[in-house]
Amino acid sequence: MPYLKPKDLYARLRNQEYKPVYLFAGEETYQQEEAWRFLERKFGVDSLNMEIFYCGELSISDLILAAQTHPFMAEKRLLVVKDAHKLKSADAEALSQFLRNPLDTVCILFLWPERVKRENKNSLLFKAAEAAGEVVEFKALYDSELPSWVKGKIKEQSKTISDEAVELLITESGSSLLDLSNEIEKLVLYAARKNEISAADVESLSGHTRQSNLNNLADSIESGKTVAALKITENLMSEGEMPLKILATVYRVLRRLLMARSLMEEKNSSRADIQRELYLNAYFDRNFFNNLSKFTPVRLKKYIGLVLKADTELKSSSRPEQMVLEELILSLGN
Repeated sequence: MPYLKPKDLYARLRNQEYKPVYLFAGEETYQQEEAWRFLERKFGVDSLNMEIFYCGELSISDLILAAQTHPFMAEKRLLVVKDAHKLKSADAEALSQFLRNPLDTVCILFLWPERVKRENKNSLLFKAAEAAGEVVEFKALYDSELPSWVKGKIKEQSKTISDEAVELLITESGSSLLDLSNEIEKLVLYAARKNEISAADVESLSGHTRQSNLNNLADSIESGKTVAALKITENLMSEGEMPLKILATVYRVLRRLLMARSLMEEKNSSRADIQRELYLNAYFDRNFFNNLSKFTPVRLKKYIGLVLKADTELKSSSRPEQMVLEELILSLGN
């Protein structure tokens, strides 16, 4: 059976359909934390009836003892086991035996902060959690899902936000839900007297961040704005960004352009096919095909060769890292 989706988990919890065991797994740890806090509120547990364990320093006997302890003047106890991906195989064996008959007055929540792989699904912990309760998978959101997520968070604060402001906020903050949530909190406070948050609000609050964002670097490279790309690189370096991370952004842009060119010329793919294949966002990548027309496969392959050369230099040369990156970006304009 497929694992439960977060929206289905919330629906069941609202209907008071509780399980004694939950395993929250996946790379989207911010959403895991939100779901944990929702579960905590639904159970109404206080500090006397909640314990947190860490698998890196876990005594399995202590966890099992806690799981056998009835709640104190309450209906439920909640045990949260963090870093479940670090659970030792011997501990997983003992735990899987216990989870065959857990107390229904105690809920054990395992937090697995990594992408779920095939071998994980066959592990003792996943099988035991699925048999005794629910495994909920928290996958990272696609770029196309981020705008509606942002709008939903803004709506929770009884406000709206313009499409332009959403685009700018995501461009500024990236795709991390934790970062986006923090920025949304600031925006709501900043625009306290307004019903709708505008792009001007986002811009005013973000200050210099817009110029030193890896997403803006990607946009500048893709659109061939060499001067802007140089300025962004300078800002990123001055703020301590890792040179290899900057280089990886350049490589990602060029590789995506080359893949699109190859699909178009070698497989005769349509724009719609390319959009699906490369997961292009109709809103954020609306200029992609206009930018693509500026590049030939030969030119893109040449540029990728220059990126690989810069990668070697950054890892082995004594030349200043910023000089290596700036020379690369200048070469992309030729």
